[in-house]
Amino acid sequence: MMGRPPLPTHIKLVKGTARPHRLNPNEPKPPLVVPEPPPHLTEQEKAKFTSTAEMLVRRGVMTELDAGALARYATAWCRWVDAESEIKKRGLVVKTNADFVIQNPFLAVANRCMNQMAQIESEFGLTPSARTRIRMEEQSDIIDPFEEYLRGGKQLDLWRPEKT
Repeated sequence: MMGRPPLPTHIKLVKGTARPHRLNPNEPKPPLVVPEPPPHLTEQEKAKFTSTAEMLVRRGVMTELDAGALARYATAWCRWVDAESEIKKRGLVVKTNADFVIQNPFLAVANRCMNQMAQIESEFGLTPSARTRIRMEEQSDIIDPFEEYLRGGKQLDLWRPEKT
C-alpha cells in the first residue's frame, strides 16, 4: 500500500512537526555539498545546476544524493527556456501545411516543463507556498539558561535571580 512519502527528519524539525517517537534515529545525514553536474548535461544545464546547487547549499538543503533531482530540474528549466523562445518567435498558434491554425506545439512542451519544475521546486522548498510550511527559529544573542545547562552542563539556580 502506497501512501504519502515520509518527510526527512531535518524537514520535520524545520517545520516544527517532529515527534520523538516517530523519528528515525538511523536516518542517513549526508553532508551539504555542491555536487559536480552530471556529464550528460549541456553547458547551459550545467550552469543552471551549479547556480541552483550553490543556492540550495546556502539554505542547508543540497547534498550529493540530490544531484539527480537537481539535474532533472536543470534539464526541465533549459527545455522550458528553449520552448518559450520558440513560442515568442512563432506565436501561440501556428499554421500547418494544410493552412489549419493549431496551438504551437512548443506551448505543450513549455507547459509540461513548468509542471515538472513546479514539482521539483516544491521538493527543494523553492516556491513561496513550500516555504510557508517551513518554520525556522530566529537566531538571537539572548542565551536561554536552560539551553546553556543542557548543552554545557552548567548548574542552574532558577530560584535566585542573577546579580547585576
